[in-house]
Amino acid sequence: MAYLMLVVGLIYSVTWGMGLLFASKSDGPRNVFVPALGLLGFIGLSGMSAMAAKDAMDNPEKLTPAAYMGIKYNQTIEEVEALLGGAEEDPDRSAYNLTGRGLVIPSEISARLPSGENHAEAIPAKLVLTVIGEPGRRNKRGTLGARADNEGNGVSGLQIVLKENDNEVTFTEGEDWTYENDDTAETVAKKIGEAIDAHESWSAEGSTELAPTKVIIQAQIETDDDADADADAEPKKPRNVGTLGNDMEGWVATGANTAIKVGIADNGEPQNFRGGMDSVDLKFWVENEAVLDGNFSMTDRLVLAGFIDGKLKAVRQAGIDLTNEQINNMTEVLTAARVAEEEALAEAKAAKELKEEQEAAE
Repeated sequence: MAYLMLVVGLIYSVTWGMGLLFASKSDGPRNVFVPALGLLGFIGLSGMSAMAAKDAMDNPEKLTPAAYMGIKYNQTIEEVEALLGGAEEDPDRSAYNLTGRGLVIPSEISARLPSGENHAEAIPAKLVLTVIGEPGRRNKRGTLGARADNEGNGVSGLQIVLKENDNEVTFTEGEDWTYENDDTAETVAKKIGEAIDAHESWSAEGSTELAPTKVIIQAQIETDDDADADADAEPKKPRNVGTLGNDMEGWVATGANTAIKVGIADNGEPQNFRGGMDSVDLKFWVENEAVLDGNFSMTDRLVLAGFIDGKLKAVRQAGIDLTNEQINNMTEVLTAARVAEEEALAEAKAAKELKEEQEAAE
């Protein structure tokens, strides 16, 4: 549109300029005001069109069919921005009329977002140890002072095992922390929390104000996003935060123990961490059409993309000149990639469980 207006402005500027020239040289009654005014008006229009045309050339459209079709499943935010340019900063979702444009936010994204927000931080998975029992001495049965392998199920000699991928750590009372005579459940929880937290692979807090007899444990090991990307470095482990953190395990190695419970279990069996959620981002890319832009389209363009753990899982668009075939193809490709990812995760989990069963049988 800017180029058309520039051509029109130049043609009429020449026309009015010739009119002004002829009027100024006329021997009869002359009125140069009208052609001068017309000339100034079309010179102004030509100037505005020229600036708009230059702006269009300097800032070409980024929300194009080719760029949109280049979006792939599991691309990072940075990779999508390389295609579409920088996303909107602190966008007001209500200003985009998503419903009117037929853009529905996928439930796996929207369910994690607080009202009106476009970002939610990852929530680390947690394992909870609960200390239950009365203070006592080491030779007093049925109390915290009893030995862990006795019928009394105390904490003396207790072993707690935490496992993430191939990293397995055992914490033992008497080595990593020590039970003292007459220690309360709160004291024991605090000691266990400090012992676990001192290890580089784990983060723990025991005996908090809200949960004085509990120990809250999270993973702290370096994984995908933190490990050195050097080609000679050891292979990276899966990034166990968010939902993946729920696959980590912890248990009381001394077996059934009524003084220490892992979650709701007290039989020494491994218990999975619980509660982890991945980070979620909703990103907007917008190009508003102006009257004097670089094309003849008057439709604003909008791309809406949802990311889980920093990787693209869903994308929607409005205003981009796409055929129905292109739209359907994009949907099919993303769906196929998601299904393949889910199947691969299920197969990996089944293989892991089978391996663990074989190792246990041996």
